[in-house]
Amino acid sequence: MKIKCLVCGDIIESKSVHDLVCCKCESCYIDGGNYYAHIGAKDFDKVVEVKLDLK
Repeated sequence: MKIKCLVCGDIIESKSVHDLVCCKCESCYIDGGNYYAHIGAKDFDKVVEVKLDLK
């Protein structure tokens, strides 16, 4: 899973368990890789999930 920070525009992805990744402005983070999704943010209205369009 990837998320996009609407404050700084970073798209971030956790690639494994215990791989905590923050955006550059530290407004949001994601952890857990493909095992679980743990997302945190200062304001969840400024974070969106990035979905892949598989055609």
